[in-house]
Amino acid sequence: MTTSTRELPKIVSSQKIFAGRVFNVTIDTITEGELTYQREVVHHNGSAVMVPVHDDGTVVLVRQYRHPAVRYLLELPAGTLDEGERPEAGAARELEEELGLVAGRLEKLSEFFVSPGFCEEKMWIYLATELIEGRQSPDEDEILDVVRLPLAEALEMITSGEIQDAKTIIGLMLAAPRVGSPLLEIEYPAV
Repeated sequence: MTTSTRELPKIVSSQKIFAGRVFNVTIDTITEGELTYQREVVHHNGSAVMVPVHDDGTVVLVRQYRHPAVRYLLELPAGTLDEGERPEAGAARELEEELGLVAGRLEKLSEFFVSPGFCEEKMWIYLATELIEGRQSPDEDEILDVVRLPLAEALEMITSGEIQDAKTIIGLMLAAPRVGSPLLEIEYPAV
């Protein structure tokens, strides 16, 4: 039987086991043909990531303490979408809140599921250009150090391991060809 003709799994019941500020978790009972099983699913409104690039080719990142990593990470500005919020509106809101910048132009680079096996979070990545000053207003629990550097330098920080945040790596690599920066100028050894 091919996957196109196979019956899709059906959720027969769902029990919320965690309700948080950023996400919720349910245990879903699922039937697939004659098979019945349970799966924990993370429910998330989605998130927006911005790659803010100034006219001179510099990118703006934030250095922020991340409890799960137990250290500061260098990241692109990003945030969880509010219930019912359009991704481009969330991107614009987070850009101004975290960096105090307003984008004259916002271009969608990509959208993808973060981890579709157990999490329904979808992430949208935008290139933010024609930047002007706005009003920075980070959340109460956010302490952000704003870092501005050439995009090519940020790309090199991916290979050196200084940038380890996945959304930042993906965003920078997607933006590089759009703003004329070489992706990575590293020679990899022959296999």
